[in-house]
Amino acid sequence: MICQIQNLADARHAAEIGADLIVAQGTEGGGHGATRNTFSLVPAVADAVAPVPVVAAGGVADGRGLAAALMLGACGVLMGTRFYASTEALGLEAAKQAITRSGGDQTLRTRVFDIVRGYDWGDYTGRVIDNRFTQDWHHRESALADQVTRERERYRKAVAEGDADTAVLFAGEAIDLIEQIAPAGEIIARLVAEAEAALSRNFNY
Repeated sequence: MICQIQNLADARHAAEIGADLIVAQGTEGGGHGATRNTFSLVPAVADAVAPVPVVAAGGVADGRGLAAALMLGACGVLMGTRFYASTEALGLEAAKQAITRSGGDQTLRTRVFDIVRGYDWGDYTGRVIDNRFTQDWHHRESALADQVTRERERYRKAVAEGDADTAVLFAGEAIDLIEQIAPAGEIIARLVAEAEAALSRNFNY
């Protein structure tokens, strides 16, 4: 059983009910959830749930991030955005290109895409790349809800046409580090080599 958590209380609960692996997800990650930063949450979770293995998620896109997570007590990392920009990923090509062209400063956490799609995630926001739709509606959620029927049709059309400037593109803050679309095998090999080099260089491992 794998449990993804965003706070210490949920991590302890996951351990109590028998989780085999706990994913500690920080707010830097793309998609929904998280209110705490990855690299303060991970060591706290690792200490609290030992010996249950912990994986770090959110804000990791290269071997330096893997090395950092290992030093903080994680046994590995879970990377979403980096593998979205891989050859094998089924996402839109325009979305993959947007990831390689954007930076972390162009991401934000918002509820506007949940509102227009009719999904109730409660207080959880999702981290996305800022686009025309977020520029129109972020911080204007009540107005969007009032016009949701019209905007939903606009949104569905954008999704059907692959319009990444209107459709949601979940992505984490670490997109600064993603410069090219590559095969997943190459991404993993590079990640491991970078982590080994970082650990050897800085900690004489």
